[in-house]
Amino acid sequence: MRARLITVLLALAVAVQHVAAIKCYQCSYSGPLGLQGCEDEFDLTDNRYVIEENCQQCSKMKTVLNDEQILVQRLCLPVSLADNGCDEETSNSNSVHTCYCNKDLCNSAPRRTAAALLLISVGYAAMYLLY
Repeated sequence: MRARLITVLLALAVAVQHVAAIKCYQCSYSGPLGLQGCEDEFDLTDNRYVIEENCQQCSKMKTVLNDEQILVQRLCLPVSLADNGCDEETSNSNSVHTCYCNKDLCNSAPRRTAAALLLISVGYAAMYLLY
């Protein structure tokens, strides 16, 4: 009986976690002469963004045409559009890099920066444990 109750409570906790609303950054950047403050290297002190609440998923899309950055958008999505993670489509010197995530304010940094920080942290932890 106790095991069944624990199983039901865990299932409810997982279900509630998946439907809970999150917060996302929302802003746009368009080229060197366009809107500023939402560049790929996001400056949180700039305050040219809005924090939207009641989102189901956050996204960040970076469009590059002819190897020159043209548009970066950070959005609050009312529904989940894709699995968490990133995808890139490239054709010649044009590309669209899109990331989706479902944690509060997760669409701030470029994905590479977060991955590099994680890799460095794991490397230091491994060195600490091995030596």
